[in-house]
Formats: sequence, C-alpha cells, structure tokens
Amino acid sequence: MGIGWYRHGQGTGTSEAESLLAALRAGDLEVAPLLVSERTAAVDRFDATVVVLRRAFGAPTIELTRRDRAWGELALHLTWSWDLGRGKEPWTYETVVDLVHGDEGWATTLSMDALVPGAEEGDQLAVRLDQQSTGRILDAGGHQVYGPTPVLDIGIDKGSLTAGDAGDSATELAEILQIEPEASRDRVESSGPRAFVRALRIREADADDYDLEAADGVPGFLRQDVQAPLAVEKGFATGVLGALREATAEDIENSDGQLIAGDLVGRGGVCGAFDEALIGVPGLTVSRTRAGRSSPDVLHEVPVIDGQDIPITLDTDMQRAATSVLADTEAPSSLCVVRPSDGSVLAAAHGPTGQEYPIGLVGRYAPGSTFKTVATLAMLRLGDDPDTTVQCPSSATIEGRSFKNADRMDPSLFGPMPLKDAVAYSCNTAMLLQHDRVSQQLLADSAASLGIGLEAGEGLDCFMGTVDPEDAGTEHVAAMMGQGRVLTSPLAMAVVMASVLAGRTVTPEILASPTEPPSTPRDALTADEAESLRSMLRGVVTYGGLSSTFADYPGDPIYAKTGTTQWVDDGDIRLHSWVIVGQGDLAFSVFVERGDYGSRTAAPLAREFLDAIHGR
Repeated sequence: MGIGWYRHGQGTGTSEAESLLAALRAGDLEVAPLLVSERTAAVDRFDATVVVLRRAFGAPTIELTRRDRAWGELALHLTWSWDLGRGKEPWTYETVVDLVHGDEGWATTLSMDALVPGAEEGDQLAVRLDQQSTGRILDAGGHQVYGPTPVLDIGIDKGSLTAGDAGDSATELAEILQIEPEASRDRVESSGPRAFVRALRIREADADDYDLEAADGVPGFLRQDVQAPLAVEKGFATGVLGALREATAEDIENSDGQLIAGDLVGRGGVCGAFDEALIGVPGLTVSRTRAGRSSPDVLHEVPVIDGQDIPITLDTDMQRAATSVLADTEAPSSLCVVRPSDGSVLAAAHGPTGQEYPIGLVGRYAPGSTFKTVATLAMLRLGDDPDTTVQCPSSATIEGRSFKNADRMDPSLFGPMPLKDAVAYSCNTAMLLQHDRVSQQLLADSAASLGIGLEAGEGLDCFMGTVDPEDAGTEHVAAMMGQGRVLTSPLAMAVVMASVLAGRTVTPEILASPTEPPSTPRDALTADEAESLRSMLRGVVTYGGLSSTFADYPGDPIYAKTGTTQWVDDGDIRLHSWVIVGQGDLAFSVFVERGDYGSRTAAPLAREFLDAIHGR
C-alpha cells in the first residue's frame, strides 16, 4: 500500500515504508531504512523477537492497516498474524513503527515494542511446545485397540558418531535388523550431520525378536524408548482402524502451513476420519525473559487439548477369532461380521496376504451367486413367492451368449422347480431366464434395499458396491447371477445377509454411538420380503448346497448362500470363493480370492469361525 503524504523537502516516505514492510515480511533487515547508529541494535532486537518466532512458526503475515502523519514523522500501524499450526487460532497483534525524517532521510530505530507488543530492550523471546496426549480407539468392551503404545525407535545418531562412517553403520545395523541395507544407508547419508535417523520402530513387547545386543555394538547406534500410536497388535483390523503417522514432506507442503515436521496425520479408517479428534492440539507458550528476572512473562499461550477417545463397535475376541480362521489361507481373503440388529461391524479380518490391503472393506469383486439373494428379492417384488415355478435347464443361450450351471450340479435337478429350490441348489439358468421380467432398474433398487451401494456409517472406509441401473443386454443378463459389471465388497455382502436377518435395510456402522442417521434406499426392505428370503436361504442349509456343512449345526437356525465367480489371472481361469452366513444376531461373509467353489473353500472357513466364537 502506498503512503500518499508529502511535505516539501522531505518526500513522502512511501518508498522507505514499503522497503521496511518488505524487510519485515522477508525476515531480513539488510535493506530496511534503519538509523545507522541503531542498525546493530535493531538487528539484535529483531533476532531476539521476530527471528525466534519465524523459526517456530514460519513467516508472518504483516499488513499496513493505518498511517498517521505529522511534520517529519510517519507512524505505520501494522497487524501481525502468526500461523501457529493445525488446530490453533493465529496469533494476531498490532504494533506501531515510527519512521522519522532526519539527516539520513526517512528511518526508524525499530524499537522492541514495534516488533512485539510489550517487549522491552534486552528481552529474549522463547517458544515452548507442550505435547498433548493422543486419544485412543476403544473396542465394544472399552478396551484400547489403537492408541499410545510403548515402542523402541532404533537407529543411527550421527551427532554421537565420533569414529567410522555413518553409511557403514546404517548398513551394518540394517543387516542385524534384517531390513533393506541400501535404503537405510541412503536415508542416513542424506540426513543432517547431527540427525538421529530411525532404522526401525518396534513394539516394546517385540524387542526380544531382534538382536539388540549386537545392534548396540554398531558405531552411532541409539535406542529411544518412546510411545507411538499403534494397533493393539500388528495387523489388527487394519482397514477399520487406519493409522496415525508422522506427516511427510509432501503432507507438510500441501498443508497450507497447518503441519510441521513431527505432526501426526490420519490415514484411512477411523484414524483418517477422526484424526483431529484423536490427535488433539499441542499446547504452545511464547514467553519473554528479562534481564534480572528469574521467571519469564507469558506473551501468548495456547492450552493443550488432549486427543479424544473414539469408541467403536469392533469385538476384539471376534476379530481375533476371524483372523485366526484365515491365518492359513494362501490367497487374499477376508471375513467380515455385522450385527443385524444395529448394523455394528464386529470384525473385519484379512488373511496374511491381504493385511496391507483390506479387501474385505475396499475390495471390488463380482459377488457371484451370493447376489441371487438380490435377484430373488426382485422376483418377489414382481409377485413371485418361494413356491413359484421357474425353469432350470442345464444351459441357456440369451442375447447370443451361452450360460450354464455349475459342472457339479446334479443333472437330475434340471427342469422345472420352485423358486426356493433354485435358490437352494443355486441354479444359474433359473435366474438368468428372468432377465426379461426383472429390469436392471428393479435389480439395482433391490440391491439397494439390501444395503448394496448405500453410504456406510461415518468413519467406515469401505466400498459398498455398484449395480448400474443402465446396464443392458448381456451385462444385464449376467447381473442376474452377480456377474457382468456388478461389483461388491465382502462387507457389503455381509450387510446383505444382515438385512435379511433384521427384516429391514441395514447400514454398517463402526462408531459405537453414530451421530448421523443411516442412509436409507428408496424402497427399503420389508419384513415380509425378508421372511420369504430367510425361508429360501434356510433351504440352502437344510437340503441345498450347504446341507453337508451346516444342516447339523446346533443353536439358532443358520441361513446361508454360496457364490463362485470366474476371473482370469495371467491367462489362467481362477475362482473367487464366497459364502454369506447368518445365525441369531450375527451375519458374516467369507471371501477367498483364489479358491474353489464357495461350498468347498469359503463354507468350511465359515463353519470354523462359528466353532471358534461358540467355543466348539
């Protein structure tokens, strides 16, 4: 902003005012209009105040808000604003800088209170961060499943290395810890000369798994005992929980000044959705120390805000049981559990090869014959019932494409049969031949009535499926048996079974006390529709494709449906194996990415899970 004032023989002071503003904003007084006799003292004042604050908060915003003029004097009213980081209001204050015209032209002494209000000659500013406590994620029983955990940070302290090469030390330590030596060496060599470079963070409880005695002999080795936010055990419900991690350089660069090195950010799941609540806000104190005084004066203070605990619906025992069931699967796999009465997600486990990518929550797969539950609902809405006769030929050519039933289906079943038997024996052609009665829109609406494609509850990072109402031709035909372009996740199919058991459309929830109402479809599932579906899914167990797996299972009645879909992997045809199961107030899906028919791969795992949670 220009300074529009002029006195004969003095000039306006405009260029000097602009030079001063530019210098203050840049943090460099080299070109500032300072009195020669005061230049050294002015730089010292600047270093003791503004430079200290710039190191902590970065460059301030400085605006000229008013100017007062008198003969030979120009008072510049400045508003300073310091961005203190995420979760904190900016620190804003006003000062006045006096420019005076004299033998040296327009110049200033740049007094202390022109930089920080109330500061006096000889003051030294200091900034202290007060660390907050991170919140926890608590399971349904109130136990911590994610939060502060004792860990060991192991690495090379370059500042303490008095002999030897830091890169050689990094390589040696990496070999002892059995991590990548070359990457470790690169990190150490590219860091500052006195940096501590962490090679590995391990849980305190896992310390015996590493040869720390040998590591202690590496030049520059340092072990730091700290706390870090982690899951209760490695791989525990990774997709549900997500993670809190230190901000990367890219995070900081993209944060608009809200993040600094060492800040935590949430990624995925509950941590990603509620990172600000979990992380809290560190406290901050700006103080000045005056000569002759033992205690500093506080100039600005931001109180600590500790992170909040987030209660969720996971059942830890059930989560561990599900994880144990999948422990020996060689292909990516998942087991997702939902409580029909309220939609609570009780477990979301993944096999060893699927831990880093939670396929049960975000995987996109054709659901195969488990989707016949949806096609059957669509037929019920056209007036059919479990006893309606349908045709089940061994194969059918529709829209120029040939479809057939599973090779293992008993040929004696081919021909007319009631709809309930078509579901029990999983007849593909019986469903496909309904394509001219069941529109794609009706199929999509029926899928939504069972939870597919609806928005999941807050904090649940998942894919709930897609059924495009515009699909036509062979894509519509294939959709009738859960193939074509129909995609769902294992969690979405667990919700389908939960809706059938609940007698209403279920929305999956991960928060113990959801704050938002569940999403509802245009045509919600009715109690009568659910009763008909239950009767047919019960037939799958009592006399159909899963009679050998579940017919004799004790306790509440079991309802189930298998599914198998073909996919091509490097030219080889492989099978996705599915089963959805319901018993009492429990609904779950089991999915194995490379398996056999659902009854052969997924169903035995489902029975093993029921045995585990029932103590059998």
